Amino acid sequence: MSGFSLPTLSRALLDSLRGRGHANVDLPPTAILDAPETILQIGSGGFLRGFVEDFLQLANAAGNLSCRLVSVQRRPDWRPEAFARQDGLYTLILRGIENGRLTEVKRIVASISRLLAAETEWDKVIAAVVQPSTRVIVSNVTEAGLALDSADTATVKPPRSFPGKLTQLLWERWRAGTPGDIDLAVIPCELVGDNGSVVRKLVVEQAHAWNLPPAFAAWVGTSIHFANTLVDRTVVGPPAPERLETEWRALGYRDDLVVCAEPFVFFALEADEFVQKHFPIDGVLPGIRFVRDLKPFHMSKLRILNGPHTVLAAIGRLLGLNTVREAVADPQLGSLIESVIFEEVIPAMGLEREPQTVQYAHEILTRFRNPSIEHRLVSICLNCSTKVGIRVFPSIRDYTAHRGVLPRRLLFGLAAVMLVLRHPDVQDTHTEQVLDAWELVDCHSPDSVLAFVQDVLTKQMEWSHEEIDLSAVAPCVAGFLAEIEKRGVRPVMDSHFGRSVGRSDRILCE
Repeated sequence: MSGFSLPTLSRALLDSLRGRGHANVDLPPTAILDAPETILQIGSGGFLRGFVEDFLQLANAAGNLSCRLVSVQRRPDWRPEAFARQDGLYTLILRGIENGRLTEVKRIVASISRLLAAETEWDKVIAAVVQPSTRVIVSNVTEAGLALDSADTATVKPPRSFPGKLTQLLWERWRAGTPGDIDLAVIPCELVGDNGSVVRKLVVEQAHAWNLPPAFAAWVGTSIHFANTLVDRTVVGPPAPERLETEWRALGYRDDLVVCAEPFVFFALEADEFVQKHFPIDGVLPGIRFVRDLKPFHMSKLRILNGPHTVLAAIGRLLGLNTVREAVADPQLGSLIESVIFEEVIPAMGLEREPQTVQYAHEILTRFRNPSIEHRLVSICLNCSTKVGIRVFPSIRDYTAHRGVLPRRLLFGLAAVMLVLRHPDVQDTHTEQVLDAWELVDCHSPDSVLAFVQDVLTKQMEWSHEEIDLSAVAPCVAGFLAEIEKRGVRPVMDSHFGRSVGRSDRILCE
């Protein structure tokens, strides 16, 4: 690739860009490069680099704080070498539609001071968490990561699970410090309701399983300040390989860590004064705020955006589509998803006559159609076996309670998720369990298909901690699944839904 002839992004290049000016890229404030490490971040993927790291730099530039973070990579890959080569710098490209116009912003982000690999540098991670300057832990391990692992022990370094890692880090902080001087804020970014409370409960359970002293558990209860959060920004990671060189040439340098995202952002935190003091990012963008009650925001986002997103991705992959934009542009699938949102999800919430909710739904569809974002469906399908329960089951449950019938489009989406989990490009924590269940299915036997669906739905209720009426839902999902296997996705969509709107509140699954 001829991009190798371009200079690589680094501190030296950054100094050069400052010297000669670089009008098309915003540069980080000089002071951030020497700011203290006050945040430990568990998770080093593209989402956090397009989300928290962006806001930290903006807060540094605004004078709200002076800090950088240590990023902990949970699984080894090529990124540590790239981070070392680029001195922790990377470019964030924001493209989208604002007020009906295409917009583009590029900026070099310098919020990360170090990238540590958990598997090989756990002692350095521990050293980072016990240093007095560290006051905040941020995480994003996805919904599937919020689970204990029975194989974890207090002495294994590192523990395999996120709760195990966090508990061990807090234990080391407690052992090394002085009470009163070692309080920490914990800010989870996983898309789970009351995520801070969930993480707190997991830490307490892990401490109990490890027989850690009661004094430690008491300290966690009084001195670890867990925030509940809601995050929303589409971050798609690097450009597609065929576009990467074009992006480099437009930048004027090579960057192996480029992250692309939309300009839209919503980050709400339900947190105490300690969190607000040590993580003062509210107001750096209009969508970032501390709130008293997160629940209304969380319900709208989870159900209206994330639930349809998961259904769209699963059906889209079964149709051979690759991106969200392609999926919503598909006449058949695009129509189905609009009906899912306006005829099933919003009525399940009882908000079909609420103008703000309807407007929010239209804004979501506009974001889905963003021509500048290549949001890959396969990335949305990541860990969809758990996500579908968290994001879709509540709408199914509430729609049935309000209308007395089943939301058939959402149930079609459940069948699509079960089918897409067989695709080799879909990564999921529970792939092995689902594939083992598939091995026993005889698609020509209705009883066999129904038994499979009941098994998977039961597991999904366990994984997501969300309940549905299995006796009512499973036969309908099994019917869709068997029919898709026999006839294909498009014919089944056409025969059941066509282009019509609003059928699900009048037709029972039979």
